[in-house]
Amino acid sequence: MTREMIRISGMACPGCAKGIEKVVGGLRGVRRVSVSFDKEELSLEYDERRLSGPLLHETISEIVNDVVEQTRRMSLNVPVYGLSCPECAASIEEILAEKDGVINASVNFRIGRAKVDYDPKMTDFQHLKHVIENARCSGKNHREIVIDENYSCGCRG
Repeated sequence: MTREMIRISGMACPGCAKGIEKVVGGLRGVRRVSVSFDKEELSLEYDERRLSGPLLHETISEIVNDVVEQTRRMSLNVPVYGLSCPECAASIEEILAEKDGVINASVNFRIGRAKVDYDPKMTDFQHLKHVIENARCSGKNHREIVIDENYSCGCRG
């Protein structure tokens, strides 16, 4: 068995990582695979008698490109916890709308959800998460804002 760590980039969400993991894990000869969205790396254990290194790398590259290609325009639709007033939601909307790559943003205070349409070549999930969680409003009851990271961008994940 051969173990490798491969750097990958271009994933738009944790679901992309799951999709890549699922497809690579289905290759004959792959024993274990784990993809880290945060670290942008793929950890792999495979039988080198069934898979050659160059062919494996080419196949992984094609899989990653296929998943990433599906994400030209992304929609982030996530629960937002900690909104204490409608002004918080409006403030987050304004801040998001000013960010490069954001096409449309709406935050619903009543249901606690944020929907952001964005260009993944100009911004990404981690940046938008940071913007949302660090937004502040002038309300008295301001609380810590947290978004749920377990979402999918519409990829295979």
